[in-house]
Amino acid sequence: MATVNLRWMDSSGVLHSGDLAQLPDSRGAKWRWVDVMPVEEDTLRQLAVEFELHPLLVEDALHEQPRPKFDSFPDGSFISWLYVLPSVDSQLLTGEIDAFIGSDYLITVHGAEVPQVLDVFQELSRQPTLGTDWLLHAIVDRLVDSLLPYVDELGDALDDIEDRLLDRPTTDDLQKLYTIRRRLVSLHRIISPERDLIRGLARERNIVSEDAYRYFQDVGDHLAHVEDSIETYRDVGAAAMDIYLSAQNNRMNEIMKQLTVVATIFMPLTLISGIYGMNLLRGMWPVPTGYWSFVLVIGSMISIATAMSLYFRRKQWW
Repeated sequence: MATVNLRWMDSSGVLHSGDLAQLPDSRGAKWRWVDVMPVEEDTLRQLAVEFELHPLLVEDALHEQPRPKFDSFPDGSFISWLYVLPSVDSQLLTGEIDAFIGSDYLITVHGAEVPQVLDVFQELSRQPTLGTDWLLHAIVDRLVDSLLPYVDELGDALDDIEDRLLDRPTTDDLQKLYTIRRRLVSLHRIISPERDLIRGLARERNIVSEDAYRYFQDVGDHLAHVEDSIETYRDVGAAAMDIYLSAQNNRMNEIMKQLTVVATIFMPLTLISGIYGMNLLRGMWPVPTGYWSFVLVIGSMISIATAMSLYFRRKQWW
């Protein structure tokens, strides 16, 4: 069963509260705000009859939208707004709030409790003269402001990963970097259409007053700031990825260089041991059966290895 909160201001400027049962009593009010949670078809159908909502827009409100949406109809507008839910590990969890807005009504529909909606409900008692455009602005403005701490948190996580990548990069850091970059991309897919949504809504002059228009423009500026921050952090993430790949390549090159030096040192030693392993006695010096032959061969091998090691060290190849 959906919970319906109704508030309306009568012609005398008095603010009233009620539920769905008081909806007929609110007719003729200066404005009405109906908040529905969770989404329920019967309730929305009833509101559609009361406010003459388009059936297609009601269907949109009944189903989750993959991205923000704005539709304009003769007597009002419909928006589907995605917002970021708080999480303990910076996961990108999103919620959805749909709104039907006309010159004298606002209907908000959401599947879970939205703190920003509750805040506006409480503020109504202090500013009851707000119109529906101001009510929607107050909700959207708070939802946009809630994005900033989340984006800054992702930026701080990127800075920490970048510092570790410069020190001792690990595959765990790489996985975290991929995760943050995916969240930034997903967040950008939400923010970009919401900027267009705000522009479209602000142009609905039969709904949005001249004063409210400026405030909606301010929300658009905040979204632009968030989008710029996201793009900056995406560039930081790409740079951190380049740092990681460069560090890994340098590390691999260093390993290959050391292995090459070791292999090069052992090449003449392998040659000497191979020659003395042929069991040919005539013409060889020192004679394999001689008393000092083993000592001389091992000594020459040690001398060659030492000389080559010193040479490579002098060339700074090792």
